[in-house]
Amino acid sequence: MILSNRIHKVLLCVIAWRLSSVFLVQTSDVPDEYWQSVEVAHRLAFGYGHLTWEWREGIRSYIYPLLISLIYRILGFFHLDFATLIIIAPRIIQALLSAYADYRFYVWTKNKWALFSLCTNWFWYYYASRTLVNTLETSLTTIALSIFPWRDSNTKSVSYIWIVAWLCVVRPTAAVIWTPLCLYHLLTTPTSGRIVLLLSYLRIGMTTLSIATLVDTIGYGKFVLSHIEFLRINLIYRVSDFYGTEPFFWYLTIGIPVILGLYYVIFLIGAWQVVQHPAKFHRQAVMLVVIGWTLAIYSMIPHKEIRFILPLLPFFVCLGTSGILCIKNSVAPFTRKVLMTVLVLTNLLPGLYFSLVHLRGSLDAMKILRQEIASVPNDDVNILFLTPCHATPFYSHLHANVTARFLTCEPSLSNRDDYIDEASEFFANPNLWLRQTYSNTKDTEMPTHLVLFHELAPSIHQFLDKYRLIADLFYAHITPTNYSQYLLIYKRK
Repeated sequence: MILSNRIHKVLLCVIAWRLSSVFLVQTSDVPDEYWQSVEVAHRLAFGYGHLTWEWREGIRSYIYPLLISLIYRILGFFHLDFATLIIIAPRIIQALLSAYADYRFYVWTKNKWALFSLCTNWFWYYYASRTLVNTLETSLTTIALSIFPWRDSNTKSVSYIWIVAWLCVVRPTAAVIWTPLCLYHLLTTPTSGRIVLLLSYLRIGMTTLSIATLVDTIGYGKFVLSHIEFLRINLIYRVSDFYGTEPFFWYLTIGIPVILGLYYVIFLIGAWQVVQHPAKFHRQAVMLVVIGWTLAIYSMIPHKEIRFILPLLPFFVCLGTSGILCIKNSVAPFTRKVLMTVLVLTNLLPGLYFSLVHLRGSLDAMKILRQEIASVPNDDVNILFLTPCHATPFYSHLHANVTARFLTCEPSLSNRDDYIDEASEFFANPNLWLRQTYSNTKDTEMPTHLVLFHELAPSIHQFLDKYRLIADLFYAHITPTNYSQYLLIYKRK
C-alpha cells in the first residue's frame, strides 16, 4: 500500500511537471513541430492548412496528424476552437503522454535517481510537450521499455510489440532502435516458444500495417505505403542531405553532449561500469549495445539532428544511473551535494534560456498577426512571409482562413544540378523577386502584412516604403544565414 501511494504521488508530480512545460516553453525549435503535425491536422479538421512537399509525395504517415485533428474536431464541436486552445491543446495531450512515460520509467526502474535524472534533463523538458513525432517516439519508446520482457524479468508479455509496430509505421526509423531489442527477445525466448513469438510479430505487424495503410490511403486519396515511400525517397534522392549534413562523429561530439550536458560524464562512467561487469549489469549491457548500434546507423546518414537520437534518452539515463551509484559510493557526502547542485544548475540554465528566449520571435509574431486578423475581415488580409521557409508556424497558429504565402524550399526530386528553390532565389536577389512577383503589370494583390528578418529590411527599403513597422520582435541571439536577431512585422499604409 505504501509503495502504491508513493507511485501515485510520483504520477501526480510528473503530470504537474510536464504540464508546466506547456506554459513555460514559449519558443519554437524546428519546423516539423508545426508543419508535419498541427498544420496537417488543422487542414484535416478545418479544411485549410498548408501541406508541404512530403505530403504530396506520400512519405509521411497521417496517423499522428489524424490524432491531433480529433482534438481539434472535439474543440470545434463544442465551439471551443479558439486560437489559444488550438495551439495549446495538442501540447497538453503530448505533455500528459510524456508524463505517463516518466511514470512508467519509474515503475520500471524503481530508482529515484533515474527519475530525478530524467525529470531534470533540460532537453527532455524542452521537448516533452512539443508536437513533434520525435517526442511521441521518445514517450512511446519509454513506455514500451517498461513492459519489455527482459531475460531477468518476470513478465513474458508481448504487448510491447503493439507499441513498437505503431512506432515503426509512424516513424520508420524507430526500427533502428527496436531491431536489436526484438532480436534479443527472440534469442532469449526458449526454442519451443520462438515460433509463437514470431507469429505474434507477424500478426501484430500485419494488423498495424493494414490499419496504417488504410489511414494513409484515405488521407492521400490513393493507395500509399508511406513508410516505404519515406525510405524510397530518402535512399534514392537523398533529400535529407538538402537540409544540411554533418560529419560522422557529430552525434558523439555535439548531439549527445547537448542532450545530456554534464550527465554525459556520468553516462560514460556508467557505461564503463557495464563494460567491466556485463553479467552484473545485464540490462544495461543490452542497452549499451542498442545505443552503439543506433549511433552507428544514424552516424552514417549525412543529415543529422539532435532530436533524432532523443528516443535513446531512457537508455542514457539507465546507464547513467550506474554512474551515479558509482559516484555516490566513492565520494564524500558534501562532494555529492556539490556535484548534484552543479548538475541541476547546468540543466536549469539552458532549460530556461531555450524555453523562454531562444527562437521565441516566431511565436510572438504569430500572436501579433492573430491580433491583426481579428480586427478586419479575412478577405482583407494578405500575409507574405519573407523569411527562410518554415521559419514560423502557419495556419495552425493563425486559425483564420486568410491569404498567406511563404517562400518555399522544396528539394528537387529530378536530380537537377541547376535547381534553385524559391527561398534561395529570393535571397539571391530580393528586389528582383519582388518586382517580378508584384509588378504593376501583374494582377497580383499586394500583401497587407509582411514578416521578415531585420537583416533583410535595408536591401528592400523601396518596397517597404508602402508599409509601416508595427512590431520589432526579438528572435534569437545566434542565428544562421538569412536570419537575424530581430523579426519585423510591417503593415501596409
